[in-house]
Amino acid sequence: MKNLCTLAFLSFLLFPFCKNDGYKKTNVVDRTAGLQPLPPSIITQLNKTCTSIDIIPLRKEGNASLSFSKNEAQALQYMISFIGDEKGTLGNCAADGHIVFGESGEINYEADIYFTNGCNAMAWIRGGKIIYINSISPEGVEFYRNFLKPISRAKMDSLAKM
Repeated sequence: MKNLCTLAFLSFLLFPFCKNDGYKKTNVVDRTAGLQPLPPSIITQLNKTCTSIDIIPLRKEGNASLSFSKNEAQALQYMISFIGDEKGTLGNCAADGHIVFGESGEINYEADIYFTNGCNAMAWIRGGKIIYINSISPEGVEFYRNFLKPISRAKMDSLAKM
């Protein structure tokens, strides 16, 4: 009986140190804790006052940047329509692109775009910190996926020869 109690006691002591390593745990930091989506009033303001939008790929194999100006008002509004009303999902993803909203030559708002590896977010940045986080509409995800997708080296070389 004494041996059984000793064995039970030792098992109890060792149990917390025995873990199943059959899977790896990753530390996912919630970078959106305490953040809210960009207020609808600011999105309305963007629709009224935005005079330029620049989209910049952040992956080295990405396409060239894309710009829209006040002469393309419908394109500006279309791009703004990609901003979802809900809070975005941002795990340990790297940004796929960066978008800058300007008004008469001044940068009003800018955001990093996340749409791969389970992330879906426009992370609004000011002073190097995320201040708001919105989801991206399905149409926006599709647009960014097509525009910011990697371009093959052969295709780049053929375009350069044109």
